[in-house]
Amino acid sequence: MKTINMKKLAFAGIVCAYVLAMPAMPALAAETSTLDGYDRAKVASANYQEMYGREDMSEAKNDPELADIMKKYIYGDLSQQVKLTNTERQLVTVVVLATNQNHKMLKQAVEGSLNTNVTPLQLREALYHVAPYIGFPKTFEALEVMNKVFKKAGVDLPLPAQGTTTDADRFEKGLKFQVDTYGQRIINGRADTPGYQKHLRDDLAAFCFGDTYTRGTLDMKTREMITMAVIGTMGGADSQYKGHVAGTLAAGATKEEVIGVITTMNPYIGFPRTLNALSIANDVFNAAK
Repeated sequence: MKTINMKKLAFAGIVCAYVLAMPAMPALAAETSTLDGYDRAKVASANYQEMYGREDMSEAKNDPELADIMKKYIYGDLSQQVKLTNTERQLVTVVVLATNQNHKMLKQAVEGSLNTNVTPLQLREALYHVAPYIGFPKTFEALEVMNKVFKKAGVDLPLPAQGTTTDADRFEKGLKFQVDTYGQRIINGRADTPGYQKHLRDDLAAFCFGDTYTRGTLDMKTREMITMAVIGTMGGADSQYKGHVAGTLAAGATKEEVIGVITTMNPYIGFPRTLNALSIANDVFNAAK
C-alpha cells in the first residue's frame, strides 16, 4: 500500500476549505448586443449577391465553415455597423488589400466595387494615393490586378489624368497643403531637421502631398480615410497614424466614420492591429474634448 503523505493531504484540505469559503460568483447579467435585431445570414447573402451576382463564395468550396463565418461578418455584421458610404467602404477595402498584397481578394473587391457603382477613376485614384505609403512596386502590382478587371469590364485605359501640379510648383503646393492641414508641427518639424536630412522633408511635401493629395476625383476626407487605412494596416507607425486620425476628423469626418474605417479594416488585418488603431483613435478623440 502507498504511504499517505500527510503534508499534501493537509494542504489539499486547506485549499478545499478556502474554495468553499469563497463567495459565489454572481450570475452574468443579460446584456444586449449590437448584433441583435437582424438576420445576419439573410443580410449577408443579399449584400454578397448584389456585389458579385452569386451567393456562394469561392472560398466555400473547400472550407465552407470559415467562408460562412467570413461572409456573415463582412457582408452581414459590418454592413450594419459601419457608418460609411458604399464608395468609402469599398475604397478602404481595396487599399487595405493592396497594402497586404492580397491580390486574389483585391481582384474580387474591385469587381464588387464596379458592380456597386464605384467608378474606375475613384478606384484608380485610391491606389495612386497609397504609393507614398506602400511604395511603387506594391502599388503597380495592385494596379496590374485592377487594370485586368477594368479591361474585362470594358473600361478604356489609361484613365484620364488627374494631376494638378507641375515640377515647378509641386513642392510649394505640397508644403502649403501640409501646413494648412496639419498646422504648426509641420513648420516645427522642418525647422528641427538637420540639413543632411532635409531632402526627405522636401520629398514628403512634394511627392506625398504635392503630387498626390492635390490630385482630382477624391475629396480630402476620402483621402485621409484611405491614408488611415493604409498606415493602420501596415502597423508600426503609430505617430503617423495618430496624425492622420486627427487629419480625417479635420477633413470633416465624424468619430463614427473614423471608427467605420477601423471596423472595415478588421477582417483583413485581424484584431491586434485593429485594437491598436482603436486605442490611438480614442487618444485623438479624448485630446479633442
